[in-house]
Amino acid sequence: MYQEERLLKILDYINKHHAMSVMDICSLLDVSRDTARRDIVKLVQEGIVIRTHGGVALPQLQKEIATYQERLIDETDSKRKIGKLAAKLVQDRETVILDVSTTVQSVAEQISAKNITAVTHSIDIVGILSGREDLQVYVLGGYLHAKNRLLFGPSVIDKLRELRADKAFIGATAIRADGLYFPYEDDVSVKKEMARRSDQVIVVADFTKFTSKSVYRLDFDFVDILITDQEVPIEIREVLHNKNITIIQCEEKDKFEGENRDES
Repeated sequence: MYQEERLLKILDYINKHHAMSVMDICSLLDVSRDTARRDIVKLVQEGIVIRTHGGVALPQLQKEIATYQERLIDETDSKRKIGKLAAKLVQDRETVILDVSTTVQSVAEQISAKNITAVTHSIDIVGILSGREDLQVYVLGGYLHAKNRLLFGPSVIDKLRELRADKAFIGATAIRADGLYFPYEDDVSVKKEMARRSDQVIVVADFTKFTSKSVYRLDFDFVDILITDQEVPIEIREVLHNKNITIIQCEEKDKFEGENRDES
């Protein structure tokens, strides 16, 4: 097959699926990784696609991921409300996995349960919890990603496989009707292992995630609870209902508690 034919098949696949990994190209076209990489280089040079971690995607899906510090400033009040509500789910003496996410960081800041064991690869969450003498922090070691304030690499997943947790709190870059989305393929691998090693998986995400886009998908089958700050779009709400995923909305919770106070 000539390169022009391969490129057309790659573009057809990307138009339908929005992104394509090197392994997808190898499998679809029955070519070597070197050939797949040469085809990617050609398409990138032509400006038709952009590189992603492990493959390519359409340019309109590429939105530069802000630094962790910048994301922490955005929607601060919403994340604080979500974090406060999620933190109440943590019970004394539980083991909890805390993902790298600005909203999960807000959960960590507001945990009041005692004698818990916190497992994380977030540098900032380690810093937040290290000042507490009533809990233990287990750090998932790996290489330092300074921009996103996390540790990464195969050793993170290896360490997760040795653990068992009561709960895992994870974030999301985007939430669509078919699942959670993240910018890097490795993100999904880590989240899947967190879910497998936990009795309950709790996603914490503000309303902006329902209109955002990203590349790599994590199926809703890994999720038990979604905590957010505004009403979930109907098409997503129906999917979550069908999968028996509990939705907890901060504004509804606040309104309910306010009405109870008024009655008393």
